[in-house]
Amino acid sequence: MASEYGIKSYPKDLAPVIQDRWHSDEASKGREPDSDSLPEPSVLEHLISVCFQASLLRDEDRPVRFRLIYRAPDRFPPDQGPPNGLHRLLFEDLLPFTERELRKLSPSVNFHGSMVGVWLNEKNGLAIWGIVHSGLRWTQSIYGGGKLIQPLPESLVISVTNPGRITVSKGSSDIATLNCGKVVSSSFSVSDSKWVSSAFDYLADEELALHRDARKRATKPWASIDPEFFRIMRKQVLMRIIGKIRANRHGGTLIIIPDELIDEFSEPNSYLKFKYRFVSEEPRRRFRTLIVKTANELAESYGSHQNPKKKVGWTEYLASKSQTLSSLDESVFEWAHLVADMAQVDGAVVITQRLELIGFGAQISGRLDRIDSVAHALDAEGCEIRMERTDCVGTRHQSAYRLCNELHDVLAVVVSQDGTAQLVKWNGNFVTVWEQLLPSLIEV
Repeated sequence: MASEYGIKSYPKDLAPVIQDRWHSDEASKGREPDSDSLPEPSVLEHLISVCFQASLLRDEDRPVRFRLIYRAPDRFPPDQGPPNGLHRLLFEDLLPFTERELRKLSPSVNFHGSMVGVWLNEKNGLAIWGIVHSGLRWTQSIYGGGKLIQPLPESLVISVTNPGRITVSKGSSDIATLNCGKVVSSSFSVSDSKWVSSAFDYLADEELALHRDARKRATKPWASIDPEFFRIMRKQVLMRIIGKIRANRHGGTLIIIPDELIDEFSEPNSYLKFKYRFVSEEPRRRFRTLIVKTANELAESYGSHQNPKKKVGWTEYLASKSQTLSSLDESVFEWAHLVADMAQVDGAVVITQRLELIGFGAQISGRLDRIDSVAHALDAEGCEIRMERTDCVGTRHQSAYRLCNELHDVLAVVVSQDGTAQLVKWNGNFVTVWEQLLPSLIEV
């Protein structure tokens, strides 16, 4: 466990973290890192430092926001472009790699669609050589979505999102973020942790059983569905909900309760007071209906030309040209937006682990015990933690901490107005929070 009070961190502190993580990843793949992917320490620190200084500037009262990729221009095929490739545009003259040039260039390089190309030139040193157009599909890693994503090459990528906030990635995989004087690793995905999976795995079994019942009644062959499809779909939908709450810029709280608490939360209780609670009927359980219908259509659409013994899943779903699947995907998307928009009303949105919608505008009781400190998770499982005081957090966070302290099986997602989010859950002996770093790019 780390100390309760942290020391402020700066670009020089972020650079060694990037190196360690990068080298560990390369070692796990049995290969040596090279300068084509990660520059030497002094160059890396300079890259991060200039980006950090650029983040503190403004351009005609606009914040300076951009993505940068460190890669030689000849490493990009000249005949490719979005959505299935990267479109390289070379400047006739190299630009100096300075915070001033990044500030001037940033308005023309749309954060979500393009990147600034930078490389170490033997004659000029670090220089800006042009623009790399990536397209928008990569944002589905933030919002969720139903399109194939073209991953970035495994090069150094730096994203500047807000003053003093930069995220460093290896291609499409985030490594760490410098934010508010803290270096926080984002090399883990809490949504893929064992404890999150265990909380939702049994639901996939239930949905798979409903799908198999429909499959038995089918009059023509259906392909088999990979059970993992249900988990991925649920994860994508939760990403869509959280992404939309962020985009609304109002903030909000999403409370996920175990199904055994439905009856208790359907009546007046000592934990939550609902302003809007829904009647228990089929529309409240629409997500389960949609996910089973989607699995049924996916199995049917691949049944006529797929080996019945081979399972179809998320990859086939993304590649499918079925109009019915497209319509179902839109229905799921609209449902996620509906849930997210409910968070704009003061109070929490409450759903079950099945994503059954209980109600919204729920006020967490102020009579629950106050929490003076929480454990800040430094890994996906919450094994490594740093204790932090709660004096400086707002009422929304304090309320979620109190609820999770009282009900250990409840999971809360708290989104601030600036777009940052925390996942809150009782873990071991503490209320524990996980920072959701990857989707911090939604701030832009």
